[in-house]
Amino acid sequence: MIFLFIILFMGCAETGEEVARRNTSMFNENEIENPEIIISRENTRIVKASSKHLLKNGNEDALLTGDVKADFYNDMGEHVSILYSDSAKINQRTNNLRATGNVHVESDSGFTLYANTIVWDNQYKIIESKDSVMFTTTEGDTLYGVGFESDMDLTKWKIYKPTGVIQRDF
Repeated sequence: MIFLFIILFMGCAETGEEVARRNTSMFNENEIENPEIIISRENTRIVKASSKHLLKNGNEDALLTGDVKADFYNDMGEHVSILYSDSAKINQRTNNLRATGNVHVESDSGFTLYANTIVWDNQYKIIESKDSVMFTTTEGDTLYGVGFESDMDLTKWKIYKPTGVIQRDF
């Protein structure tokens, strides 16, 4: 019985190598559940981003993961569009947001953009992508392309290398 207990105890013990691999570098400096980040300009909210998790280490970008949602507001503080993605990084120096994975942006005016990666440029207040995109208009037109630029409410836009289907009679 004692022999069986010793074998069981030794089987559950960590080896010196396993202990040596564990240290504080295994952890993020900051990890927050259900964070909300607000980016403002002159006391006016421009972006409100949320997700399931936020990871932040030193001078690295803040990484939002899990059901990322970013609401965009115009200069008067009015809601203009919403972005959804799997993850996003926010640059702490520029406040630019780079969303990746199943990204789509829905404007309050009825336009929708789909891409794998989208960058929101805080300085110029534009949304851009260098990836393949799908864009739907309020008239039901669907346009495809590689590369996209737009204002935050998707009303003034450019699609590069476009192809598509227009649903109207001419």
